[in-house]
Amino acid sequence: MDTRAVLRPGADEAARLARFGVAARPLPAPFPVWLISVPDQPRQELSRLLSASERARADRFRTSDLRHRYWAAHGALRLLGECYFGIPAIRQSYVPNRYGKLQLIDVEAAQCSISYTGQQVLVAWSQGAAIGIDAELVRPIGETRDLMQLHCTQREQAFLERSAKDSAKLDRMFLTLWVRKEACVKALGRGLTISPSSFDCGIERATTVEIEGCSVDNEVMEVGEDILVAWARCRHDLTAPPRPFGRYP
Repeated sequence: MDTRAVLRPGADEAARLARFGVAARPLPAPFPVWLISVPDQPRQELSRLLSASERARADRFRTSDLRHRYWAAHGALRLLGECYFGIPAIRQSYVPNRYGKLQLIDVEAAQCSISYTGQQVLVAWSQGAAIGIDAELVRPIGETRDLMQLHCTQREQAFLERSAKDSAKLDRMFLTLWVRKEACVKALGRGLTISPSSFDCGIERATTVEIEGCSVDNEVMEVGEDILVAWARCRHDLTAPPRPFGRYP
């Protein structure tokens, strides 16, 4: 039996985000994954939740759209972290590992992931198991075959060539594969030191892949007609005792 503590998204989190002007909805996954629509004019209260270094980074973006998207992502990360782990959003501290993956300080079991696509943001939290998420807008690519040679295994390339009947379908199938690979690599937390072309992923809805000795459960879902979302979760010792967990009021 899987004894990992389970975080489940609910109405409390959506209401908490809404009080800061952030519209969000949960997506089906074995841990909380929230799709967030970036407001045109985020409330200043949202940016005040961020650390000084986060605000400085946001200010370096060249456009207000990118700055607002960063506010929404990191503000939502903190608000959801408050709901799941009880640390007030404004008091949370994060450090990146050497590859850039964020870790909430003083909560060893807390695992998080962020992804951006267009004016949408994905934010996810887990307790215990390392996770990764990724999102891509479905769109024409133009250099799909070149990207396939760079990022896909020979088996995957052959499958895509055999299955795609036109360029639009090839683009969509490649993006389905790519978003899954990105989520898996993010879950492992080692950035581009793991080449996407080093492991077979496939494009079936749900699967488990082996990456450098680690089993990674993952799934791809379609959100509307134009967004592909993938989640990934590393397996670990299922005989370990459950960690205590309580929802922050």
